[in-house]
Amino acid sequence: MENIIKFEGSKSIIQRVLIISTFLKSPLRIINFSKCEDVQTLIFNLTKLGFSFQNGDEFLLISPPQEIRNSQELFIQNSGTALRLLLSRLVMMKDMKTSIDFSTQLKKRPIKSLIKILQNLGADINYQQFPIEINGKVLNGGKIEIHADVSSQFISSILLVAPYFDADIELILKGKIVSRPYIKLTQKVMKDFGVESEFKRNRIFVSANQQYKNPAEYHVESDFSSACYFWALGALSSSPIYTEGGSKEFSQPDFQFLKILSKMGAKIQRKTNFISVRKGNLVGIEIDMKDIPDQVPTLAVLALFAESKTKIKNIHHLKYKESNRIFGLVKELQKIGCNIKYEKEVLIIHPLKKKPLKAKLHSYQDHRLVMAFYILKTKFPYLTISDEQVVKKSYPDFFEDIKGLKLIS
Repeated sequence: MENIIKFEGSKSIIQRVLIISTFLKSPLRIINFSKCEDVQTLIFNLTKLGFSFQNGDEFLLISPPQEIRNSQELFIQNSGTALRLLLSRLVMMKDMKTSIDFSTQLKKRPIKSLIKILQNLGADINYQQFPIEINGKVLNGGKIEIHADVSSQFISSILLVAPYFDADIELILKGKIVSRPYIKLTQKVMKDFGVESEFKRNRIFVSANQQYKNPAEYHVESDFSSACYFWALGALSSSPIYTEGGSKEFSQPDFQFLKILSKMGAKIQRKTNFISVRKGNLVGIEIDMKDIPDQVPTLAVLALFAESKTKIKNIHHLKYKESNRIFGLVKELQKIGCNIKYEKEVLIIHPLKKKPLKAKLHSYQDHRLVMAFYILKTKFPYLTISDEQVVKKSYPDFFEDIKGLKLIS
């Protein structure tokens, strides 16, 4: 069987597990870990705090320190997830002083609202200048409102440490909730470690006095955010692309991208151990992507090859990602002659009428734009893409995997 792709573990899950592991009193073996930069950045900073890590062929063993190292200066590269999840953990390390700094690019992304929420819960954070200074203490809990229309990671960050608050916590989510499935993913991982939470409509409740339980081993799903690029390529190829997976449902939100491809007309098979995607008669669709925003660039590029226009709604929060992805998609694809526009909060993509103009697509140092643009490059090799190396952030083997494929138009 040709065109088989295997993936490392989901970085979204691994980063949540790493934060939970810092509460455990004994070693945890994580099966199917990832060597992507986002995960390695979090591991590096936890090592500075005193946690130890042992790498095996397909596992990572994290062991707790006898004593957490005080007064550490931490640095997060470009990982917004690592920053947001780690920040809430640091403020909960009682009597610990730490500082945390991060890249210029990451400083452009939202963080102030999370800090204000943590301060309202009793956190001692000095955010007058960089680095951010933190004096750890146990937070109060209680009832608090949080805007849910910018990033679900603010909510996940608080949820992961909520069992250790002084009192029960009730989060009231204000506004349109973006990436709701990622909040549910956080809940699912917490439940895997023995902590219960309740999420109904716009309210999340976590009772205090719960503790994470160590299962000794934790198996991580393959990264389906990475798989989406290959599923999209399969939808353009007469020769199917196979990815590991299977017939069961998975907890990662981006797994639902398969349903979008099916709706567009791609031919999909789900067997016990693999998923295959191949070309069909692709048609444009109208779809709400607020729950899986990372795949908007992937869908936008794929839509260029459909028979009718595609409309993508509820993606305003894409402007807060590694780059303003709405701006980047529209500007770069228009530059090469594609008919794409964003108006009245809807991204509209028309099918290609002719070959794109020869040009370099600017990636804005955004890994997801690079990988989406590369789908276009497989069809039109004369296109070039800036800063391709940024794929290491989430998928270090992307180019090696994609160059091993045999694609038939």
